[in-house]
Amino acid sequence: MKLSELEFHLEDFLLYCQSKNLSPKTLSSYEQSLKLFLACLKAEHGAEDVQRVR
Repeated sequence: MKLSELEFHLEDFLLYCQSKNLSPKTLSSYEQSLKLFLACLKAEHGAEDVQRVR
């Protein structure tokens, strides 16, 4: 499955957070919240491109 540009940046951010040794609970919370946010962007605004997010 190919990641959308927004999903790619989400994964990149989560890897960055892991490199900062954030707790597993924090990482899980960030991932859940951001995935919900991305789902809202797609469903409500049709945004799949980072350039469309302001």
